[in-house]
Amino acid sequence: MFEPHRGRSLQGVTQVKVPRSVIVIGAGIVGASTAYELALRGVAVTLIEARGGAGLGTSYANGGQLSACEVAPWAGPEIPGLILRWLGRDDAPFRLRPKMDPEQWLWLLRFLMRCRASARAERIPPNLEIALLTRARLAAYEREIAAAGTPLDFQRKEKGILRIFRDMHALKDAEKESAIITRLGLEQKVLTPGECAALEPALASAMQRGDIAGGLYAASDSSGDAHLFSRGIADGAARLGVTIMNGTNATRILTDSEAVRGVETSQGVIDADTVVIAAGTETRALLAPFGIRSWIYPLKGYSVTLPAPEGNAPEVSITDEARKIVISRLGDRIRAAGQAEVGGYDLTLEGARARSVLDALEGVLPQTGPQRGAAEFWCGLRPMTPDGSPMIGAVPGIEGLFVNSGHGTLGWTLGPGSAAALASLICDAASQPDLSPFSINRF
Repeated sequence: MFEPHRGRSLQGVTQVKVPRSVIVIGAGIVGASTAYELALRGVAVTLIEARGGAGLGTSYANGGQLSACEVAPWAGPEIPGLILRWLGRDDAPFRLRPKMDPEQWLWLLRFLMRCRASARAERIPPNLEIALLTRARLAAYEREIAAAGTPLDFQRKEKGILRIFRDMHALKDAEKESAIITRLGLEQKVLTPGECAALEPALASAMQRGDIAGGLYAASDSSGDAHLFSRGIADGAARLGVTIMNGTNATRILTDSEAVRGVETSQGVIDADTVVIAAGTETRALLAPFGIRSWIYPLKGYSVTLPAPEGNAPEVSITDEARKIVISRLGDRIRAAGQAEVGGYDLTLEGARARSVLDALEGVLPQTGPQRGAAEFWCGLRPMTPDGSPMIGAVPGIEGLFVNSGHGTLGWTLGPGSAAALASLICDAASQPDLSPFSINRF
């Protein structure tokens, strides 16, 4: 295993020499996967994480869906009207909290410009290509890490994802959009209310109440615990020789003659030839000193995790389009996630908004009601771009600097695929698939 050693001091900060190495900043799904992919290619890697371990930020308690069939961006023609309808509601699925922050307003302007059906459709093919690469890489990770002696166990369920709709109009709109995915090779099946309940008996009550007009079922999608995956892939990376520095803040990227030479951290300066920023919502701050706008802004989301009801817990992961939540079974637990708040970097957990996710879960699965007292609430900041696709690739003008961030709600779905594609670009000067649709310059 590569071990950095301490050397000379630079401007009063102790250096850590890492010869001919890559530094990856951030150990969530994306960063930990990137470190693993680079290590597979024989690169000396240092993985820097501000928290106490992998997957403790945005990757900690997300909705758990690996949803290649749901890679369409949030921005769409219905969004402006929904924002106006939800103004002033504490439980609004999408809430705007204006700040005296030019970055927020510039992001919102770009987001609203993308609220067109054509703009949404444009991003589906490139997102899907990365999602399918994620599927392939996850299968490889499970084989490789198991062969090394410790199975990669992240409570994966390969039962598909069922999107349920309360009215036929919404279902028909979703069918039109899903046709793009179908043309690209992924099958989705339209289900009647009765077929939804037959596929997932836990939905019987919702079907009987008339809450389900129909559904779209993607049998090839799956679900799992993103936090457990992040920990497992980070452990796998460590076994490949990656040096992991938890509890370490990356404060500044150091350059010399427009080329990377290292990262200044709370533990000293680490020298490196290459740096990958996989820092989620912190990407903006790391790029700002270079005059580069990342177009990544935080959207706050909530989740609730509680014990699964015995005998009547869902096996299929569910997206409730009316209530704007996703529901996944994670071992003996159920998690529901939802809400999107454009309100800056505040991580205060608001009780009313957290409970609204629990109420929505109980609305579709009333059998979870007796578990309310054991509910665990969480909130996190999704790193979102205006067009719903991440930034993946080289940062122009700075040799050796790369970004892999801005995955938003698709971090679990796109993360390992984007890591593999970027590692290929870094090590081979080419990438498969083509990363030009994810260029930081596209805005």
